[in-house]
Amino acid sequence: MVNNNAYTNYMGKRTLEYTAETLSLMKTERPEVYTLLIEKTGVTDDEIVFWENMAANMAFPINEDGLIEQHDGYYDLPYIDVNSIPVNEFPLYNHWSYDRIYRTSMIKQPDVLMFLYLYNSSFSDDIKRVNYEYYEPRTIHESSLSPAIHSILAAELGRMQEATDFFGYATRLDLDNYNRNTCEGLHTTSIAMAWMNIVYGFAGLRSDTELLRFAPRLPDRWKSLHFSFTWQGRIISIWMKKDCTLFELNSGEPMELYVYGEKYTLSSEGLTVSVV
Repeated sequence: MVNNNAYTNYMGKRTLEYTAETLSLMKTERPEVYTLLIEKTGVTDDEIVFWENMAANMAFPINEDGLIEQHDGYYDLPYIDVNSIPVNEFPLYNHWSYDRIYRTSMIKQPDVLMFLYLYNSSFSDDIKRVNYEYYEPRTIHESSLSPAIHSILAAELGRMQEATDFFGYATRLDLDNYNRNTCEGLHTTSIAMAWMNIVYGFAGLRSDTELLRFAPRLPDRWKSLHFSFTWQGRIISIWMKKDCTLFELNSGEPMELYVYGEKYTLSSEGLTVSVV
């Protein structure tokens, strides 16, 4: 219902870029496979160049401060203090008409913050901060993935109280019926995001680059945190404590990773890094 939604455009841009890069790599390193693909799909060189041009010229409004406009004309929409809306009017979609909602700057879910999370390494901390501070007061969290995304970015920005509060919101969304719509069914997205909130939020895992990155930040009220995950045929365990984090390689080949921006090698002997 809008033009040039920033999330849609950015994801389209990255999809086109990735497709063109993959085809170029395939053409160079696996020409026989590339030939079969071209025969099957009929893709031409001109078409690939067209995709690259679309990606390079994709509308993506970002100002000198790094603030990204949610969609064309978003800044012109009137601001409404979300906290001023009576609680008995939530969920809004049951009490407000959609044209009334869309005529304000309130947003259901964090579109801009979502791609800042998904393509984390592509944006600076300053860009993440200015967009978090701008969009957080305008988000009504009627999407069940919204609180966890806010928690993950809040933790990355060092706003641990906000990160902990949003984590509580995400994990107790249905238990406490925060959005007054649990009667319509469980929010399975929020349940799944609770795991991501712990791993990507408090452990600070980022997986959008060649090497895994970690920046463990344990909430003040927590004494420890432990979880395991698989990565490229390996099983890795993380033990977070107040003063340090222990990384264990339970199976698989040694690997390099970043912790607080420093590169380390994780082997079967394990790795202990002090909290920064």
